[in-house]
Amino acid sequence: MASSNVYAVVGVLAIMAISGAVMAQDVDPIKVNNCESKSKMTWHCINEVFASIFKTGTVSDECCHQLVNLGQICHEALVKRTLQNPLFKNNDTSVIFAKSAQIWNKCSLVDVSPSPSP
Repeated sequence: MASSNVYAVVGVLAIMAISGAVMAQDVDPIKVNNCESKSKMTWHCINEVFASIFKTGTVSDECCHQLVNLGQICHEALVKRTLQNPLFKNNDTSVIFAKSAQIWNKCSLVDVSPSPSP
């Protein structure tokens, strides 16, 4: 009798764990962190960062400041979402993630460096 109660408890815990895992997958970090807010980055800087990750180019100091203000979670989530687009299915994801990390690291250093005095 006690063993059936144990099985029932284990079953309930398993169902709760599975439903918790499914709910955790449904959390969109882009929405949760308000990453698509137009006030966080200008279109110019969005294009500059995008081009430097998916094509070639550099990110200006001003756009680095905006990127760091956006946050690393948003930066990484937006890169991952872009790679889900069929237009980017042929991209080498390891190269894209490496470039993305390199740009983040460069920008985070720019953001903490003291600005030149006028």
